[in-house]
Amino acid sequence: MRMNVLVAALAIGLFGAFELDLSGQQAGRGAAPAPAVPDLSTSKTMFWPAADIQARWKENETLKRINSRLFNGPTNISANVRIVLPGDPPATHETTADLWIVTEGTATARTDGTIVQANGAPSLANGIQRMVHPGDVLYVPPGVPHHFTDMQGFRAWLIRFDTLGLKRTKPAPAAAPMPDLATDKTMFWSASDIDARWKDNEANKRINSRIFNGPANISANVRIVLPGDPPATHMETADLWLVTAGEAIARTDGEIVDENGAKSIRNGVARTVHAGDVLYVPPGVPHHFTDMKGFRAWLIRFDVEGWTQTIPAAATQR
Repeated sequence: MRMNVLVAALAIGLFGAFELDLSGQQAGRGAAPAPAVPDLSTSKTMFWPAADIQARWKENETLKRINSRLFNGPTNISANVRIVLPGDPPATHETTADLWIVTEGTATARTDGTIVQANGAPSLANGIQRMVHPGDVLYVPPGVPHHFTDMQGFRAWLIRFDTLGLKRTKPAPAAAPMPDLATDKTMFWSASDIDARWKDNEANKRINSRIFNGPANISANVRIVLPGDPPATHMETADLWLVTAGEAIARTDGEIVDENGAKSIRNGVARTVHAGDVLYVPPGVPHHFTDMKGFRAWLIRFDVEGWTQTIPAAATQR
């Protein structure tokens, strides 16, 4: 599955009458630049604690910088710690989609329709307006206008990834899911829908409720872990875990061994993960959760191997 981020953190109203570069280096009007952005590791997990993530949101707000990017990955996937500033104009992206996961505050999301000039400023005509709250999820395809206004403490995860211009370099797995993301309009899942999915997973001891499949195997999943779930690795696919509630011990890296008929991880790393923490697991790296206490997470999965971009990088949105 894939992501280049649950985001340029990227971008909804950050732009001017034309689209701006939303890399982690971009600030906002006159603000200090963000720190350098790492590329995704290929051989070991990466981890960002909740305290780091909260500090990034606070710094964005203090410096009036819209975004702090956690990483850049293949197919323009990125994960972004995002705010929106008053006056940020409507925008569209040529090849890149935005997945907004609202974490705090409220805003009015103005999407779809057409960008027009009104009194010398860009605005949206004939669009859709939604008040968004913590827990809501908004997907914006390439080419679809989007804009936030009336922000009240608004914070979000912004996961950005290309959905156009991708070509397979390896044969598709027999069970590869077909993409079902809209190509011409936004998609929206309310916090009550998402919470109901977590509760249904827990009641039925079902680990996952998937909200979509996208190109390059990207998917967004409402995820729990059951006691006894064994260690796993994925061939071409990475996991990005955004912990939303509870805690667990994440056992990663090392190697999977079989002891007395049960699989475990040897010579790995054990971390207690809490709400707000972020864990990235590359393809081929063992991972496992134990000692769950009310553990819930967003799981963004995406391929980091087996694809190439057919549109030059200069034409894409980072």
